[in-house]
Amino acid sequence: MALFAAMLLPLELFADTVANNISLHYPEFPSAHIEAGADKAQIARGEYLVKLGDCMACHTDTRNGGAPFAGGLRIDTPFGALFVPNITADKDTGIGNWSEDDFVTAMREGISPDGSYYFPVFPYNYYNRMSREDVVAIKAYLDRIPAEKHINKPPRMEWPFNYRWLQFGWRLLYFDFDKGQYSPDPKKAERWNRGAFIVEGPGHCALCHTELNMFGAPKKEYYLAGAFVEDYYAPSINAQGLRHLSPGAIADIFMHDVKPTGGKLLGSMSDVEHNSLRYLRHTDMLAIADYLKSVKSVSPPVRGLQTPLSKEAGRKLYESNCSACHDTGVVGAPEASKQRVRQILLDQGRDHLYQVAIKGDGSMMPPKGGCNICSDARVEAAVDYMIKLGANKKPDTH
Repeated sequence: MALFAAMLLPLELFADTVANNISLHYPEFPSAHIEAGADKAQIARGEYLVKLGDCMACHTDTRNGGAPFAGGLRIDTPFGALFVPNITADKDTGIGNWSEDDFVTAMREGISPDGSYYFPVFPYNYYNRMSREDVVAIKAYLDRIPAEKHINKPPRMEWPFNYRWLQFGWRLLYFDFDKGQYSPDPKKAERWNRGAFIVEGPGHCALCHTELNMFGAPKKEYYLAGAFVEDYYAPSINAQGLRHLSPGAIADIFMHDVKPTGGKLLGSMSDVEHNSLRYLRHTDMLAIADYLKSVKSVSPPVRGLQTPLSKEAGRKLYESNCSACHDTGVVGAPEASKQRVRQILLDQGRDHLYQVAIKGDGSMMPPKGGCNICSDARVEAAVDYMIKLGANKKPDTH
């Protein structure tokens, strides 16, 4: 579906949208102060695990110029707003007074030092796949980066979710108390097991790429089959969704901040790439790809779709509103005429392409591309037409 914004929104607003996405500044990872006698290998391991777990993205209020790991980022949920805490070693507002046991319990069980339960926006149910040694190494790194005094804000959750003790019920339903530390599958290759550990554990990929139920827990049958997160589409990254992407092509996404259909990563995935994925060892990137391409899961159903209108109606809408972006690839819009792009898009499922076109995909692709007068059926017809543009093209490598 076309990104209609270039045609229908004021040019100045469209330019500002592009500029804001490009100009976002990501802070550098702070270097650890290593005193004499410190375990350098443990600290280095902890720093890598912090990057692997994407801790910077949530615990740094990047959009307001916050210091690394000092917290303050607001996260809006269907149940209210949360403010991510300070995890620097400041003794008053951070974790400077926490013991190793305090930190391990928080990370692997979701219980704070005062005994209260964390909300599952904090992915402790993924971090519990790490070993105690992994978690202690993370603390060793965090203890040695600059301590920042930044007072934590209390959550603004709606009643009755403001009562943390209610999380006990969520834990009974969705936290696997017996699963714990990842155990390699002896029937699988070492690289596959490494990828499984990262994706199921510190990488917590399912938190965004899996549709959640009404209580905010991933629906297991749709594991990694795509979902909408903060008005962006987190695509299917299971075997079907990545069918036409090699492990090397998946690693390129991590390294180069570019979508396989063209354009830069946006939204939460841009944060993940800048704060986590680009720092991974290439062997780990390939391990993640191996695991993802082995995941067999079904796509969540798309409800409320209409019967697309005629091919002629789709052509007219595409040519009048969509072609300006999708014929040229401007601002990262998928180029409709490229066979490879068409294959990658269709791997997401045609219904999901309809859904993305109708609901939108972040600031660069508003709902229905900004065409408020377009019916859903007309938008779906334009998607069909766009897909057919590349149907008879020879495969390309672009």
